[in-house]
Amino acid sequence: MPPSSHPPLPTKEQIALLPLFEGLDLDRIRLIRTDADAAAALQALIDLPVLGFDTESKPTFVRGDVSDGPHLVQFATLEQGWLFQLNTPGCRRAVQALLAAPHLVKAGFGLDNDRSQLARSLGGPVHALLDLDNVLRRLGHPRSMGVKTAIALLFGQRFVKSKKIGTSNWAQPQLTDAQQRYAANDAYAALRVYEALQAASPTRPLMDVPGAADAATPAQSPAGATGTRARAERPVRQPARTASPAAEVAPQPAPRSGAERPAADAASDVQSLQVRQSVPVLPIDGVDEALRFYVGLLGFSVNWRLPDTQHAATQADVAAEPATLLAASGPPRYLQVSRAGCVLHLSEDERDGTPGATVVLRCEGLVAFHAELTARGYATRRPGVEKAPWGGDLMTLTDPFGNRLRFVED
Repeated sequence: MPPSSHPPLPTKEQIALLPLFEGLDLDRIRLIRTDADAAAALQALIDLPVLGFDTESKPTFVRGDVSDGPHLVQFATLEQGWLFQLNTPGCRRAVQALLAAPHLVKAGFGLDNDRSQLARSLGGPVHALLDLDNVLRRLGHPRSMGVKTAIALLFGQRFVKSKKIGTSNWAQPQLTDAQQRYAANDAYAALRVYEALQAASPTRPLMDVPGAADAATPAQSPAGATGTRARAERPVRQPARTASPAAEVAPQPAPRSGAERPAADAASDVQSLQVRQSVPVLPIDGVDEALRFYVGLLGFSVNWRLPDTQHAATQADVAAEPATLLAASGPPRYLQVSRAGCVLHLSEDERDGTPGATVVLRCEGLVAFHAELTARGYATRRPGVEKAPWGGDLMTLTDPFGNRLRFVED
């Protein structure tokens, strides 16, 4: 789109006359300070397709000093802001998992420094950061504008940012109310800009980071669906079928050397093949019983199913109506369940193998998960946590169909 097709950017004086942008207030902001809060937040956010994003660091005022931030990482849906204080291992792990998820677009402004800071501070991969400044330039705007100008341009509203709060101490244990509003609304405003830009070009995804939104996982919604609405609006996708159930990793034949295969094939391995996610397919013999185990006991959620019943199952649903939850016309039935980044396919189709598969699930927070299962009071499902032969903790669960889930924490 040529620059001439855009209206001129509003000036500071013009922005000052606009009505106020209504952001998130404290009742819609969650401050994540403990490992338990972080685990719950991760479960709520990990399966979403898009989040507003920003970070805050304690400022440095001496030339040559290098910030040890970020000290706060903020995400936003259309309903809530989530502020992660990186002062506990659990909070850091949750943020690492969200940043590493290639299907989850993190949209914000001025993210060049954030990427390098996050990689240095957290040590993990950072995928699918979307700098909206770059998007606006691609759409024909001649220069970077930032969130304040973007809000004025797209909504005709004034987004207020206090320089005093922006340069305050973000490393302090207790953030003030003003700091919480400032941080949450930076991420929230970015998400609103993303929504407006995506709505203007619904057939053209904004995310162009290689291997991110262009490589959607089965749990992902189409570009443009965000927040809690994504679960209700997610279309049914035909899941990939496998000839046999997913099992433990077995030794594989050694690959042929470069001399034994065409050069084009060897180059393709490096340049083309990128496995984004491995999803086990577990054979089941009855959806109702599978729901009682995976949703009622383990706390997974149903993302979609075939045939579709247009109903996203939760633990509350299973407790209320376990016998009729997925009544549908005719077998085979096939569904996806997920929790905290773990995605499983459950299939009644006999072509997907015989029950009795084993899946190894590397995780964190195993002891807390075990306590959660024990607290539910299932008389016949009381697994123990044991020391694995290779070190670390191991908990094995067997579903009603003989499939074994080995939860491993190193």
